[in-house]
Amino acid sequence: MIPLGPSITGTLVTSDLKQTVSAYCDFLSTSVYEDTQVSPEQAVLWGKPKLAGASVVTLVSPSGYPWVRIIGHPEVLPAKPFRELGWMALEVLVADVDALAARLAGSQFEIFRAPANLDDSGDVRAMQVIGPAGEVLYLTQVNAEIPPFEVPQASCDVDRLFIPVSCCLRRDEGLAVYQKLGANQSWSFDTRIASINKALGLNPEMRHPVATVQLAGRSMVEIDQLGVAKPRPPSGGGFPAGIAMVSFLVDDLDALSVQPVSPPRTLPGKLYRGQRVMVCRGAGGELIELIQAVQ
Repeated sequence: MIPLGPSITGTLVTSDLKQTVSAYCDFLSTSVYEDTQVSPEQAVLWGKPKLAGASVVTLVSPSGYPWVRIIGHPEVLPAKPFRELGWMALEVLVADVDALAARLAGSQFEIFRAPANLDDSGDVRAMQVIGPAGEVLYLTQVNAEIPPFEVPQASCDVDRLFIPVSCCLRRDEGLAVYQKLGANQSWSFDTRIASINKALGLNPEMRHPVATVQLAGRSMVEIDQLGVAKPRPPSGGGFPAGIAMVSFLVDDLDALSVQPVSPPRTLPGKLYRGQRVMVCRGAGGELIELIQAVQ
């Protein structure tokens, strides 16, 4: 049994909350799950007390997954896709990636790489888009089991977050964080990442050190080593733009051997369900929010 997982929610920060929420609702089949403000307790938990009172909207898929949470921060600097340390992308399960690409044409989502089959699996077809907050989404259609990995297949048009992707300077350091969190099955290898090579103007065939970590709930984490990535810019006491945090369920917070940003606490709200919550940092500086699973 894996005590960590699944990944459930990616948190974005945008300078235009209304526009970003509208884009997800209009083009990625989400609806509003919770519309509230960051509480003082929540802001302290995240190590960002100045964020208290910021507007935050959580969106849910038709299948019931609240897979994206969006915080409005008008002064935030634009994100630089594929060039910054921390959470680099959210990989989201979709039913028909080609139909979705047609729908996104002309939307607030820039199609960075058109749908294509993965090099090592004809059963996986994906595209990469850049959203209105500068966030990167890998929109992925899984047609069959792809052992040894345990991943799901979509139950609706745009279903759920199933592989958050982090970026760090050294793959082994990134992997070590998730091993401390209880992930006990992982794979390390070098692979061609076409989107990174395109974004950075590298040789299209260049390979990068990568690790993948199996989580509970047919979910995973991908860790990409990118030596030229830069730290996120300062953000006036808030989060930088783009993907700031990913939330995971965990069996037992007290069993973890990681340093929290602040002491765990119980938080209200639909995402937390009155459970204890803790936040720690990954090797790229990304925030990892850990929510005690309902027993």
